[in-house]
Amino acid sequence: MLIFESSSMHDTLARARRFARSSGTVLISGESGTGKELLAQYLHDNSPRASRACVRVNCAAFHDGLAESELFGHEQGAFTGASRRHEGFLHAAGDGTLFLDEIGELPLPTQAKLLRVLEAQEYLRVGSTEVQRMNARIIAATNRDLRKEVAAGRFREDLFHRLDVLSLRLAPLRERTEDIPLLVNHFLKLFGQENETPVTAVSDALMPSLMNFEWSGNVRQLRNVIHRACVESEISTICRLDFGVGSELRIAPQTSASAIATAELPGGYQNMPLEDIERFVILSRIERCRGNKTEAAAELGVTARTLRNKLARWNELEKAS
Repeated sequence: MLIFESSSMHDTLARARRFARSSGTVLISGESGTGKELLAQYLHDNSPRASRACVRVNCAAFHDGLAESELFGHEQGAFTGASRRHEGFLHAAGDGTLFLDEIGELPLPTQAKLLRVLEAQEYLRVGSTEVQRMNARIIAATNRDLRKEVAAGRFREDLFHRLDVLSLRLAPLRERTEDIPLLVNHFLKLFGQENETPVTAVSDALMPSLMNFEWSGNVRQLRNVIHRACVESEISTICRLDFGVGSELRIAPQTSASAIATAELPGGYQNMPLEDIERFVILSRIERCRGNKTEAAAELGVTARTLRNKLARWNELEKAS
């Protein structure tokens, strides 16, 4: 399991360890790819139920009309195609943990029945009148804002409050950039061994670019980028990466101070103020990156926020002039 207790994750994991000792329902929120399933497993592994089943259910994968049957089970003949009894995920979880991923995708009628299960700790298989006891601990996860879903009428408010007994939020990778070197080194080791490749590191010039990149796909995207690099690279140190967002980031070799001092800038820039030269370099790099400011910032070795602030300041100066 990949759970790093970096400074940015310390509070989240400390809360998770406290929550693990409880039987209360936990709601994990966060963008896609932030590691919600891993955190759910962490909760289970640190709970008194660790030796029992941890059943993972993707609520978005339920076919129309079959969510209740999959969760609660059904009797033989309960509906067309029900040729035998099906116990369902709640039964499979037993007195372990049931992880309901993408809970926001659950159909409204099934939400009402899940609420009843959480309140009464019992349920009925579809087509049965025999009450079944629910002993599993429920952990739910979502990449949606459930408060907004409630306001839009797509999620039951009473179920939201019943799920949100204990809540954990996983920050996107762009908000915890200090995790990136740890993750990169882990994935290098993992995929280097798995694919028997010579890759052991990324270059010193590349790591700041990885930390500046905004990773819309979060840990999952970073994992895929490093995996691809490990498979394709024939040398031990990665110096260039395909970020998988329609553009390739190239890291130029470090330039010596003497080379910079003797470099010729076009259009008489040798006699211009430093700020004008900086502006020329930044705008030229943005143009070379086809307007991709995140990529331009990575190539320049600054954060995307720094680049945005400079551009905003220049825009304000132009308006004032």
